[in-house]
Amino acid sequence: MLGKRGFQLRKLTLINLRGQIIHPLEVAYTTGKIGLIPSVLMDIPVSKCRTQLWNTLEESKNPFVKTIVDYSNNKASGYDSAAIKAYYKSYVPNNACEVLRLSDNEVLKQIPAHGYLLPWDNQTADEIIKTRERVALNENRQEGKQIDISAGYTDFGPVDTEKGEIEFKRLVKTFENIKKQGYIENPYLPDGAIKGYFLIGENNDWCFIVKSGKHRAYALSAIGYQNIPVVVDCNIGMVKRVNDLRFWPHVNNGIFSKKEAYTVANKMLDVANQG
Repeated sequence: MLGKRGFQLRKLTLINLRGQIIHPLEVAYTTGKIGLIPSVLMDIPVSKCRTQLWNTLEESKNPFVKTIVDYSNNKASGYDSAAIKAYYKSYVPNNACEVLRLSDNEVLKQIPAHGYLLPWDNQTADEIIKTRERVALNENRQEGKQIDISAGYTDFGPVDTEKGEIEFKRLVKTFENIKKQGYIENPYLPDGAIKGYFLIGENNDWCFIVKSGKHRAYALSAIGYQNIPVVVDCNIGMVKRVNDLRFWPHVNNGIFSKKEAYTVANKMLDVANQG
């Protein structure tokens, strides 16, 4: 019936590549089949994962992971003694330009920090801001707090103490749930797994940008996972290639110059050499 009305139904297929470390381009070129929309189950090394743009999922390089590790070792009993508190106090970008570590982009300087956008994003800054404000409000309400994004954004400071305590409790709750029940994922649900996409450099170096399930990823790393189980939806957005930057939406519309887009991408790929 839906087909007659012009709708096309496609079957969601899961392809299991767990236990292997495969280059994302190989995955992109070999998993698609006519009539199918595959989702791929993959393992990504913690050093290849990116959160807050500049953090891997290694304990020494991620204050959220370290917070959980310290909690599990009885070194952090609350927000005041947590690594994220120092992180939120030290990393306080004033605008999107500072988030992206660019020196002189006047458009990005006019965008609030929590509205930062990447050169390959499809959404506008206004759309991104509305999405992040809605998500922040929902996250806070889930913890019984009626506060909005003015109390702080989860990825960087400044944050109010109340927001910091919410973040600490979310990390601990996620960790305790996984420790008790094991890691449970449901690839068929929008928020049922750790998901994201790949950024691929001009020399085919790559990293995985975690878009959803960050707290689960932090917890798994803290527990000791060296490779994070993720689900990648195989569509045109699964890879962002530096070699294609001239086609990126916010390069085409002039928000980023080609040089700035190249700089952002390569800083994310090479976080080991970033301050």
